[in-house]
Amino acid sequence: MEKVHCLKRFVFLVMALGLVTIFTSCDDDDEPKPNVPALTDVVGNYAGKMQTTSVSPLAEEGEEPQGTDVSAEVTNENVSFEKFPVADLITAIMGEAAPGIIEAVGDVSYKVKYTPTFNDDKTVISMAFTPEPLILEINFPTEPTEGEGEGEGETPDLKVEVTIAAPEAGSFAYAGDKLAFKLQVTGVKVNNEPFELPVITFSFDLAKAK
Repeated sequence: MEKVHCLKRFVFLVMALGLVTIFTSCDDDDEPKPNVPALTDVVGNYAGKMQTTSVSPLAEEGEEPQGTDVSAEVTNENVSFEKFPVADLITAIMGEAAPGIIEAVGDVSYKVKYTPTFNDDKTVISMAFTPEPLILEINFPTEPTEGEGEGEGETPDLKVEVTIAAPEAGSFAYAGDKLAFKLQVTGVKVNNEPFELPVITFSFDLAKAK
C-alpha cells in the first residue's frame, strides 16, 4: 500500500512539473519581443515635398516656396523615383522654351545609389549617396519645309546631361519615419556642350507610408 501511495505522489509530481513547464512556455510566448534596429528599416515607399533652391533664386523675390509633391521607393541599395521632378531644372536651362520641352520629356525615372550606416544610438540611419548623371533625351518633330513631304522634316535630338552630387549624407529618422536628403546639380551639358548654370539644390523631405 505504501508503494501505491509513493507511486501516486510521483505521478502527481511529474504532472505538476509538466504544468509549470507549459505555463512558463506560454508566458515566454506572450512576452513582446524587442524590436532590433536594422539598416533595412529604411526600405519602403515615401511621399512628401521637394524644395528647389539656387544661387539665383528660381522663385520670385518674396514668394514663399511651396515645394513640389514627390514620391520615392527606397530599396536596399537605391532611392528610386518614377517621376523625378525636373520642371524647375528644365525651366532654368531652357527658359521660355521650357513648357514644350517639359511636355516632350514626360515622366523621368531616376535612381540614386546609397550606403547606409547607423548613428551611435541607432536612432538614425545615415545614407551616403553616390548619384549618377541624369540624362534627358528629347525628340520632337519640326514642321516640314516647302517641297518636303509630311514626315520628311528633320527631327532634332536634344540631349541634356545633368551632373548631380550629394553635398551631405541623407538621413532616415525613426522618430516619425522621416527621410531627408539633398541633391545638387553641379554641371549641365546640352548636346555635349557645357551650359553655364548656377548650382541648383533639390531638398527632399519625405515620410514613410504606413
